[in-house]
Amino acid sequence: MPVTSGRAGTGPAPGTETAHQVGGVPLADLVRDFHPQMVSFARTLVASPAAAEEAAQEAWVQVLQAGDSFEGRSSVATWLFGIVKRTASRHRQRESRIRAHELLPDDDTDPLAGRIHPAGHPEAGHWRDPPSKRFLPEDGTIARELTEHLHAALEALPPRQRRLVILRDLIGMSADEVAEVLAISGQAQRALLYRARGNLRAELERRYIR
Repeated sequence: MPVTSGRAGTGPAPGTETAHQVGGVPLADLVRDFHPQMVSFARTLVASPAAAEEAAQEAWVQVLQAGDSFEGRSSVATWLFGIVKRTASRHRQRESRIRAHELLPDDDTDPLAGRIHPAGHPEAGHWRDPPSKRFLPEDGTIARELTEHLHAALEALPPRQRRLVILRDLIGMSADEVAEVLAISGQAQRALLYRARGNLRAELERRYIR
């Protein structure tokens, strides 16, 4: 179930996207499918939701101007998020506000330490205590509640972890595509994604299990 933030339907001015295509995909479809995630991604790089929206809008302007230059050497999603990363970075530079918590922590704290069976155990890699049945939606109301908690838990992640979860788990990019956008090696991605998913589960439990 996808998690989005921002307002679907925002993006380029109405009417400007109708005649444009990128990689054979109508721009209107790209705006519908990617704008909320682009805003979420930009939000991890800038200091405010307004700046994130502006960075995403600026990215769409560049898409409108340079859509014909897309050569298909990477996926459309990789190309789009590469653009929004650059526009958001420029906004951050203009703000002159670099957040210290954007960097990976120096400690090697494992968010899942003691919660899964260690190597050598007959059930190595499996949970010691299975997730609560409350994580299994039984109707639309519970599903909506879970989505809200998942969105809040995602927002609580450190920016670098949130960026990686958005691209890998929500957009569905491959490790190679993410490496192109974020300049993070596959090995670093695995370590960061492990920590991000563990923190996401811990945050979900804190918010959702009462």
